[in-house]
Amino acid sequence: MDIEITGNYPIILDGETAGELTVTREGLFWSFDAKCELRSEIVRLSVYGDGKEGYLGIMEPFGEMLKLNRKFSRAALKDFPSRISHAGQKGELEFIGTEVSEIKQEPVEIMQESTDINQAPQAPSYSGEFPQSCYIKDESEPPVPPEDNKPPPEESEYPLMDMTALDWRPCALPCSLFSGIREKRVCSNITGAFIAQLNGFQLLAVPEDIALSLPKDAIHFVDEINFSDEKFMICIIKNGRSVLEF
Repeated sequence: MDIEITGNYPIILDGETAGELTVTREGLFWSFDAKCELRSEIVRLSVYGDGKEGYLGIMEPFGEMLKLNRKFSRAALKDFPSRISHAGQKGELEFIGTEVSEIKQEPVEIMQESTDINQAPQAPSYSGEFPQSCYIKDESEPPVPPEDNKPPPEESEYPLMDMTALDWRPCALPCSLFSGIREKRVCSNITGAFIAQLNGFQLLAVPEDIALSLPKDAIHFVDEINFSDEKFMICIIKNGRSVLEF
């Protein structure tokens, strides 16, 4: 997939421009940096475009604003829009009849930080045709239970990666990478593995048939790669432990 999504995009909440999303490329990752005015409701932010939605996460209070910063790999973006028109509340309909080029050219103002939330400058309304539902607040919506304030479970959001560009080398003794006795014992029979380094993490690629035989609660495999038409499964190692994300 050709990913061309870097740029600045408006955050549309309740039919108005409430902030801005900036997407930048950082090596193998795409960074999503979002800022908007404080809201009374929980903001679960998604990006929209090409008739698709890509979920980013829950925005958190930061001073007098809401902020969110997430990084995604190419593999994690496989179901995201290839072109972004805007960001908004998760599950909302996409703009109707608004071209991406028009959206990106429209200036977007971010509220200035203020000691008085009520005095924050009003964000300019956004050009283009919105679905009617964007303008209507559903006051009958039931209160959000406390558990709903928590981000989704870690397993559902760790970014998978396309790591074929890394410098992979044969790993003769995979068990030496782990500090725990159980992990060392579990990995003592691994053969034909490869290892690579990325941002202080060690990546261990294990032949798929061996990886599938290992206990899932001891070694976590988060991605896969092919070497010479043979499939390998990859685990991320930090400080001698198998972890789920960078």
